[in-house]
Amino acid sequence: MRIDDRLLFLRYALPCAGTLVKRGAISQAQVDKMIDLVSKDRLPPEGVESVFKVANAMCTVIAKRMGKESIDDEVIRQYFIMEHSKVVDDRFSLMKDFNPVDCKTYTGKVIGLENGEAIVSTVLGKRSYKTIFAKNVKENDDVVVHYDYVIEKISSRTAKKV
Repeated sequence: MRIDDRLLFLRYALPCAGTLVKRGAISQAQVDKMIDLVSKDRLPPEGVESVFKVANAMCTVIAKRMGKESIDDEVIRQYFIMEHSKVVDDRFSLMKDFNPVDCKTYTGKVIGLENGEAIVSTVLGKRSYKTIFAKNVKENDDVVVHYDYVIEKISSRTAKKV
């Protein structure tokens, strides 16, 4: 993966890391360090993406299905925006150790900004989300949210497609 693609993958994947901490796959200190680095557009050491086994495997499958040799931004968005919810439902039926509603990604509209957070309206209602991964979001932007984070701004066309 290219540097920008690694950062995008980690922005989408890191909000799920709490489940991996509970399972003992990674420590909270490691997660906190990765979140800090990624929020500053800096990469953790090469290969940390492998801790997100399901997301990595799914992105690999999608890349092959799309005729790509590697995971890129299009593959990452296809997985996390379009296919992640089904995987969450399937994993929850097996594991039952996380909140499947929070684990899904949602598109929404930023309706306000306050104290470094965005108030975003999604199908879940109006909630406050951290903007450390998407610092430049503004009111009326269409965004993707995951757990407590705004992941990125998206086009209104993509938002409508979802």
